[in-house]
Amino acid sequence: MLLIDKYAYTNRLKDLNPMTKFLFSLSILIFSLSNKNIFVFGGILIFLSLLTMYVVRISLKKYLKLLSIPFIFLMVSIITMIFSIATTKDVFLFHLKLGSYYVGITKLGMEQGMLLFCRALSSLASTYFFALTIPMNQLIQVFKTLRLSKTFIEIMILIYRFIFIFLEESRELYVAQDLRFGYKGLRNSYKSTALLIRILFIRVMSRYEELNISLETKLYNGEFYI
Repeated sequence: MLLIDKYAYTNRLKDLNPMTKFLFSLSILIFSLSNKNIFVFGGILIFLSLLTMYVVRISLKKYLKLLSIPFIFLMVSIITMIFSIATTKDVFLFHLKLGSYYVGITKLGMEQGMLLFCRALSSLASTYFFALTIPMNQLIQVFKTLRLSKTFIEIMILIYRFIFIFLEESRELYVAQDLRFGYKGLRNSYKSTALLIRILFIRVMSRYEELNISLETKLYNGEFYI
């Protein structure tokens, strides 16, 4: 079981109506995306972070570790936004000369970068509250209530199932290789990683074929009853 799934199935709000949790998260997310006040973003981030840690029973260290995953991609986006290139240095607050060009930070870029950073963090807090309090079975219930396409829900279930198959197979292969010192040294690591990817593809496809056979033996008619 994934760590996020573990928290979703054991949190303090696990028995609360999933639609209530969904609408709460969605309303906060929409409010964050439509707001431009940095102090409001900070308030949302602090409030939702404290609420999530209490409801989910997760420590600050683990919560920050979860946030660090998308935080890396967020920082890359922010850096590309706040830095600009120009032929003159007058527009920059801070600059560095590279040949005939200047690379630096402009006031507009700084303001936009800070706004995007705060908005993204508050939106992430809302998303994590959603992910850590609504397990998959409740999410399916929410989507059915919203009358989303059955095909969409079925695809989501299959993707969810194959994520676990992928993780299970990759973990077994990695442990087997590691016990045989497959990752001792850089050269061996490259070879073992290439072998793992190749075998993993074969084994996942094999599990897919097994799933097809299992469905056929149960008279699968092209529709999951969910």
